[in-house]
Amino acid sequence: MLGLPESPRARRRIAWTAAATALVLVGVAVALLIPSKGVQNGAPTGPRQPAQLAAVTPAKVSPTDRRAIDRLLDRFLPAAMEGRDADLAWRLAGPELRSGSTLSAWRNGTSPVPAFPLKGSRFHDWQTIDAGAGYVIFNLLLHPSPGSKAATSVFSGEVVKTHGHWLVNRLYTIAIMPRITKTTHEVGPADFAAGVGSGPGFTPPKPPGNHSLRILPILGVLSLILLIPIALGTVAFVRARRFKRALAERNRHSPPPLPVTRN
Repeated sequence: MLGLPESPRARRRIAWTAAATALVLVGVAVALLIPSKGVQNGAPTGPRQPAQLAAVTPAKVSPTDRRAIDRLLDRFLPAAMEGRDADLAWRLAGPELRSGSTLSAWRNGTSPVPAFPLKGSRFHDWQTIDAGAGYVIFNLLLHPSPGSKAATSVFSGEVVKTHGHWLVNRLYTIAIMPRITKTTHEVGPADFAAGVGSGPGFTPPKPPGNHSLRILPILGVLSLILLIPIALGTVAFVRARRFKRALAERNRHSPPPLPVTRN
């Protein structure tokens, strides 16, 4: 065969070397063709569709129940939030507010109702969030009294109907809205949730790298394993060629063999 040594052993070594080289090239090609799983482009890939808004279906509260809840809040909020009358606030509190507490604690100024200096005496502008048989969940915006350092806040509450009477069963702050400056902002439930990536000392997570590069060290180790027999085969092939040339050179300069004489 043209260009190949005549020795069968040398030809086998060349074949093994070619096979090992092909494996290495295939591995490198696979590593380069693996798709990247890094940060994807967030740009839209097609025409944007108009946003679909969820249908708002506020729960219904009868006018009679609304007037009763208005009267309840007008009495309960000053008595409980400003601490004017602990006994009245206790009587108008539902089972959830009373659980884990006592009238004595309320009289001493310790109750689950947040303290707040109220502006005005009518609190009828609450918004219904949910309502059902014997309960109403609402949000209420309250302004502080003049001269107070408190900020306008939004409270969420629940009233329940027990034995024909409405009681305040739950009341807590959901948003604080101080005056907006360069260093202040509205505070709501999201400000107390975990996983907010901001603030001093926060280190943003590094974006994921190109996953195709992770296979390169493995390919490097496999390549080294394959290069060992390749190197040994190359050395053996070179030595065989040198030996063949040396043998041919020696035979060329050697004297011809003597003729054999027969008796």
